[in-house]
Amino acid sequence: MIVFCIGFVGISQTPEQHKEIEEMQRQAEEAQKKAMEMMSNNPQFQEAMKMMEAAEEQQKQEEMRGQVEAEKRQKDTAKDHLKDFYWRNKVASNTQGVFDNWQWGSVEIAYYDGTGTPGPDGRAPYDHYVMVGKITQSGTVQMNLPHEVATNRTIKTGLFPQMHEVLNDEVDFTNPDAQMTWSGYRFDVFQGQEVIGNLKIGNSERTTHNLSSPSHMKYGDEGYLLYWAYTDDSCHATLEKKDIDRTVYEGESSKVIDQYTTVDMDLKPGWNLVKIEVNGNHTIGSRTRWKFKTYTTIADIPSDARYYFQYE
Repeated sequence: MIVFCIGFVGISQTPEQHKEIEEMQRQAEEAQKKAMEMMSNNPQFQEAMKMMEAAEEQQKQEEMRGQVEAEKRQKDTAKDHLKDFYWRNKVASNTQGVFDNWQWGSVEIAYYDGTGTPGPDGRAPYDHYVMVGKITQSGTVQMNLPHEVATNRTIKTGLFPQMHEVLNDEVDFTNPDAQMTWSGYRFDVFQGQEVIGNLKIGNSERTTHNLSSPSHMKYGDEGYLLYWAYTDDSCHATLEKKDIDRTVYEGESSKVIDQYTTVDMDLKPGWNLVKIEVNGNHTIGSRTRWKFKTYTTIADIPSDARYYFQYE
């Protein structure tokens, strides 16, 4: 009933009443405008407005600082997570090949010879491993590669076991049918006849992990990984590969990157020390992707190399 009456009154206004209402609204607006002008000229009002503006600016600054601090905490958390991931169950020797506070006694270093039937744990019997050294009870690594070992593949099919950046079919081999075997990117470590962990060699815990793990080979972090390959004959392997303008994603971040792979390996009869090195990085989110990756053979273990033992 009230709504009906209001509507009825509004509809039944005469032109004179309508003009009076408009005049009252105009006068009210002018009065409000004058009041605001008087207040704006009032020193106390001006001071109050300045204080309000200062308070708003301070709030904005605090919100910005809070956002920056939150982003920093997020990045620090990501870094801590990566550090924990790469160092989980892992210890490193010094550059003289000695582990401080070694806790596992005298152990053997070995690689699988590629024969034998794996057991329930996925590993072949102990007698199908080739012993290449030991870690003494005091933690000193002593490598002693056997002079001759059985070869089980050809260079053209087995030199590059990973299937990520390099394919054997892409590489030029001067002697592709030469026989070879390799130690793997990591050695198994035996205590008695039980595997207690693995051993890698390089100069970065991140790089050695990335380059030896199929699911992480795409990541960067500068450094190198070492491993051994045994050949019956000489062979030179070369490759130059460019991967240009590739969009990669890391979480919610993405980036267009270029990557270059170079192979220049001069393999001689016997054991060859292979070095895979990452140089330069693309930063994407909290992770990195490599820019340059090179495969070479070197004469000796570099002076900055360490052994990384990851225990089970």
